[in-house]
Amino acid sequence: MKKYMTGYPNVDLPQSKKSTFFEKNPIIPSMDTITILKLLSRKFRQLQAIDCNELNASYQELIDDSHQLAKAYKELGVRKGDIVTISLPSNYQAISSFLALNELGAVTTFIDTFSSKDDVIKYLNNYESPIFINYNTRAEENNEIFSKTGVKYIITLDSANTNSRDVNNDYKENKSDILIDYHTLGSIADYQKNPIFAINNGNDNSLILYTSGSTGQPKSVVLTNKNILAAQMYAGNTSHTENITGTKTMTCVPLRYPYGMVTSLLTSLLWGKTAIMTPDWDSNTVNYYYQKNPNIIFGSPAVLELSMRFLNPEQNLSQVSHFISGGDFLTLGMADRGYDFFKKHNNTTVEIGNGCGNAETVSIGSTPVGVPLKQTTAGKILVGSTPLVIDSELPDDKPLNEYQISPKKYNEVGELCISGAHVFKEYFKDEQSTAKAKFNYKGKTYFRTGTLGYIDEDGYFTPTNRKSRFYIRCTGHKVYLDNVQSILSTIDERIADVAAVQFPDNDELFINKLFITLKPGIDPSDELKTELMDKIYNNIDGNISKLKEYEKPKDIIFIDEMPRKAGTEKIDYEILKNNYECSNGISKVLINKNVR
Repeated sequence: MKKYMTGYPNVDLPQSKKSTFFEKNPIIPSMDTITILKLLSRKFRQLQAIDCNELNASYQELIDDSHQLAKAYKELGVRKGDIVTISLPSNYQAISSFLALNELGAVTTFIDTFSSKDDVIKYLNNYESPIFINYNTRAEENNEIFSKTGVKYIITLDSANTNSRDVNNDYKENKSDILIDYHTLGSIADYQKNPIFAINNGNDNSLILYTSGSTGQPKSVVLTNKNILAAQMYAGNTSHTENITGTKTMTCVPLRYPYGMVTSLLTSLLWGKTAIMTPDWDSNTVNYYYQKNPNIIFGSPAVLELSMRFLNPEQNLSQVSHFISGGDFLTLGMADRGYDFFKKHNNTTVEIGNGCGNAETVSIGSTPVGVPLKQTTAGKILVGSTPLVIDSELPDDKPLNEYQISPKKYNEVGELCISGAHVFKEYFKDEQSTAKAKFNYKGKTYFRTGTLGYIDEDGYFTPTNRKSRFYIRCTGHKVYLDNVQSILSTIDERIADVAAVQFPDNDELFINKLFITLKPGIDPSDELKTELMDKIYNNIDGNISKLKEYEKPKDIIFIDEMPRKAGTEKIDYEILKNNYECSNGISKVLINKNVR
């Protein structure tokens, strides 16, 4: 007789079949992240922790540097519970600042270095940040940001000094000077004579990172120390990360995403690896970063595509044990191309797998590492967590009630929901969205991931679709097409309807193009197309400024009628995508002759 008879993954917990009691029921210490790092690294403090361009640091140096920064931030007035906003690339100064602020019991939020000045001001006012840390920003812009926010100090990291750990340049003690050079923070720390004694615990807020829903509007996800540590323990107990032979990991994902900050970077540090950080990841730096000989690569389909296109044919990749795709699902065809790519670079043993997660679960919901690889899946659901697959048609615009839930059995497709200590605390200042994203069932709190798929009898999750449409550029930045579409639908009164559609591109990997139908009596023309593109790229309409430069469409295509899915008002994006091919950034009509 089989031990597991009910056929419900949320009851059987098939991912835990061979796990120990303590792996299934981990005790999560109530500590902050920096304390956990100090405890775990006691036996390997002299090993290399960070390899970031030309800057290298051991674990002891990282901890010492972070403590020095903590004293500087305390001297500048940062207190427990404050939210400090950081706009830095994925570099050493970003991770050491996070650890410093964590030591003070402060909360760190990373925002995009491409953020507009208006977006920066919005974030700073929303979080009431006392300090803003940014990158290579002119004094004029900093002064304007200061005048329109409540920040007390703006600290700027000069790009010319990113490869230096030294922060002890002379600081002229002048409290009226609100603009501070990052590399004088060590001198500021010298003024702080009082010991740091912040009593921090697992339930304290630690990070605010970002996700996007179906509209692409970013949501601020509040994560506690316990959330972060639980995700690490669940992943470790599933994959036995400490036993992975690779000693160097490479993260190719921006730190404002939990997949970059937590799954890639903190996982590496908490498990004693060397973290190769890639602040300048693009087609021009692929060879440089691979020459650092990573063993485990945290990437995405875009990262793999960029690697296959631009890596030197002579580069030896025999040391790579895992390529993990997060942020988007690696198709079977692309995985096959990846295996061919690694084979050409002297590697026949690499494992290429998908993970699955959301910002709200600290980006970890399943893992392909340390478990038998099933190529079409996103790996095993994490041991210690509870998965629940529900009807994908249940409304997501209002909270779910328990009576609405009818769990799916093995191999039945639905929306994946996750319960565990790694499920986020809340969306910042957004109780309504938090209530919609979470629900209670059988005494547990679940988060709705928005990812559709099914769980098999071994606890593996196979994604089949998403509720949101996005693509990832070569730099790792996500572009949410529904957000682009929503903003650009109102740029001109002559437009009837718009559809933003993804296309491959030689340089950026993917771009988007805008399909437009016009109102009756308006004829399409090259002049109208030029006028609309001018509006988009010169921010003539106020809403367009909400789009970052890399989100803007590369082309406009006029069509007579927007294709709809049968029996619905939903746009059929596949028809638009499949009717055209993109070559060197130029769309070519294949089928639809109503295109101009």
